[in-house]
Amino acid sequence: METVVNQIKSKLPENLEGLLDLAYNYWWSWNRRATKLWEKIDPEHWWEYKNPVKLLLDTPEERLKELSKDDDFINLYELVIDQFRHYMNPESTWFSTNYPKWEEPVIYLCMEYGISKSLPIYSGGLGILAGDHIKTASDLGIPLIAIGLLYKHGYFKQEIDKDGKQIEVFPEYNPEEMPIKPLTTEKGKPLLIEVPIEDRIVYARAFEVNVGRVKLYLLDTDVPQNSPDDRTICDYLYNAEIDKRIKQEILLGIGGMRLLRMLGIDPAVIHLNEGHPAFANFQRIAWYMEEGLNFLEALTVVRGTTIFTTHTPVPAGHDKFPIAEVEKRLAKFLEGLPKDEFLNLGREGDQFNMTLLSIRTSSYVNAVSKLHSKVTKEMWRHLWNGVPLDEIPVEGITNGVHTKTWLHNEIKKLVDRYIGRVWRDYAELEGLWYGVERIPDEELWEAHLKAKREFIELIKRKIKERNERLGIEEPLPEIDENALIIGFARRFATYKRATLILTDLERLKKIVNNPERPVYIIFGGKAHPRDEAGKEFLRKVYEVSQMPEFKNKIMVFENYDMGSARAMVAGVDVWLNNPRRPLEASGTSGMKAGLNGVLNLSVYDGWWVEGYNGKNGWVIGDESLEPETEKDNIRDAQSLYNLLENEVIPTYYENRARWIYMMKESIKSIAPRFSTHRMVKEYVDKFYSKALANAILLQRDSFKATREIASWKAKIFNSWDKVEIERIITHDATGVEVIVNLDGLSPEDVKVEIYYGVKAEGYAIEKPYVIELKHPQSLGGNRWLYRYEGNALKNLGHPCWHYAVRVYPYHDKLPHKFLLGLIKWKGFFEL
Repeated sequence: METVVNQIKSKLPENLEGLLDLAYNYWWSWNRRATKLWEKIDPEHWWEYKNPVKLLLDTPEERLKELSKDDDFINLYELVIDQFRHYMNPESTWFSTNYPKWEEPVIYLCMEYGISKSLPIYSGGLGILAGDHIKTASDLGIPLIAIGLLYKHGYFKQEIDKDGKQIEVFPEYNPEEMPIKPLTTEKGKPLLIEVPIEDRIVYARAFEVNVGRVKLYLLDTDVPQNSPDDRTICDYLYNAEIDKRIKQEILLGIGGMRLLRMLGIDPAVIHLNEGHPAFANFQRIAWYMEEGLNFLEALTVVRGTTIFTTHTPVPAGHDKFPIAEVEKRLAKFLEGLPKDEFLNLGREGDQFNMTLLSIRTSSYVNAVSKLHSKVTKEMWRHLWNGVPLDEIPVEGITNGVHTKTWLHNEIKKLVDRYIGRVWRDYAELEGLWYGVERIPDEELWEAHLKAKREFIELIKRKIKERNERLGIEEPLPEIDENALIIGFARRFATYKRATLILTDLERLKKIVNNPERPVYIIFGGKAHPRDEAGKEFLRKVYEVSQMPEFKNKIMVFENYDMGSARAMVAGVDVWLNNPRRPLEASGTSGMKAGLNGVLNLSVYDGWWVEGYNGKNGWVIGDESLEPETEKDNIRDAQSLYNLLENEVIPTYYENRARWIYMMKESIKSIAPRFSTHRMVKEYVDKFYSKALANAILLQRDSFKATREIASWKAKIFNSWDKVEIERIITHDATGVEVIVNLDGLSPEDVKVEIYYGVKAEGYAIEKPYVIELKHPQSLGGNRWLYRYEGNALKNLGHPCWHYAVRVYPYHDKLPHKFLLGLIKWKGFFEL
């Protein structure tokens, strides 16, 4: 790597030396002027790779000397370097202003990161979200450190053969040509960490990626110290082999923690982005046990300082492994540790569930939209058996997108001109975006047309490359920039229903082939290599695209990635999204499209439940939140066709003023509310700050509070099965007496409450009221009498009012009252 750095340094003219530091910091990826600077060096090279390190390596020294004397280039260079230095050394940030005494790092772990096309360690939405999260942490000045894996072959590059079959191509990427640097020892040798896997130590090297002010560390086992098999652990993202997959997750979690320790970084707060990195908490528990804590005490510290984000209700998104396989891979790690207690944290029958492990070792759990929060609570309610759904401690923090990355350059210019550059630092402020109204319609439309032209050129280029590869001789499609273009691009998972719009081909034929109102439909996306049903969906879409009546009206392009995504979310007119509800947990691609004034045409699912306002797009089907089945496919397809025929197409072609009004409505309603600036600030305020307070409390005075809480938990677990609400006695609906057997627990260990309202399904009551019963009277032994006397129950006067009494463990230092998932009920009764 030093050779590469020296190679570049040796041929850079003195007045362009700043290009080296700029190339090794992904800040350029969300700065319009910086990307323009790289493009000026070699437009073709930049379009192909979007990689400044490779660009500088491949650019002849003569070309660099020529640029060093080009006044226009030098002016742009000096402006970009000045912006970069100011960004990296700010006077203050949002975080330093709001949390001036906070210096401890937040550790963010994820299996994949979508930072840029030039770092191909992502497959889809999870990785793109992770990339946007750490870019925003950089913008806000949050002391966040991210950890991931470096994959030699990445996910895969997609090719589509003449029959529409997906071909997975796994190129071998050269880390030396990427904007990343290896971590080395003081003697310049690669820094290696030791990770116990099975009966041996596996070594991993680490690379540092600068993402603005945030460090992202990537681990890789391809080093000569390892066996040939161990060197391949990080060959592929989401390796389908159980053996490799478990090892990857051990490397990410346990290896990630060991890297931090080697770097002298003490993780105060841990954020698990999905369940893949959850073994990090195994390592943390083991380390706290080395400090003298028992297992429950160590778990108390770890759980109190961990945040877990779950991203999907789809079973394939929740890793499960045979527990025997996990035990085998962790054999050396678990030596001398209480093996069963560790494994029980993820045990689900004979399986080990990484999501379960994450939940059981985290105090702060969140889903990625309000609807997904409800779905997640339903999925995991057995962990809080008897707790009302609305009180299960799963928060909804709706995803967002990094505005500066995903807003098209032409739209950026307009926003800068008519709103001011302040949006770059305060993208989440809704009031700012009302300034979109000041943009003249014709300027917004021309900016949109420029984005469309770029996307059309991208499509033609991709089709040309494919045709040349396959020996197909046919003219490139002529796509009219003034025609309506509909985009559908996402993973080809079956629940996303890519083929829904193909349900009635006769009807679709009339829609796309109207000579006065033509419509183009562009598809992009990959199916997982092992998802045969998803591949068949892709093949079906391609097959239809080749029919004479749809040729060059429906198009499928290969290898949808970050580069093509940035062009597509701004370069179509309508963003189509029709998953089967409620399987779309969030869906950030629609946010990116809406941010650019592209109108969403979506099922009422995921983020669109919160984003749709009746003026910024359309809803396919109904605005129900009820789950859908295959039977609903026909209904949704009919709704989709009706919307296209009666609203979308007529508005686009006959009422341009209305269309632009909706574009502005889309930008101003979606840009602030679905920005990662809003999202990450929510994580800081709701989770990170509380987890840090827990870290301070739990470790103070040699873990005094930790030992107290763990001792209390042990007492609760020992007695809870025998705790019982023995009797409830009512007195003319104005008084209630409750006798509770606490089996050795004290009244301070529990809360006893009357829970009342209109009875609904299960233990739920619609809009419940809660009265805490205090000042219990001892009846001797373990029995306590609780009384309530008052008019609250009587004054409700509703014929359907019911009530119950509940008791649950309570400790004032727990983050949530139902963290332990324990509760006892007696009731319901009519009032």
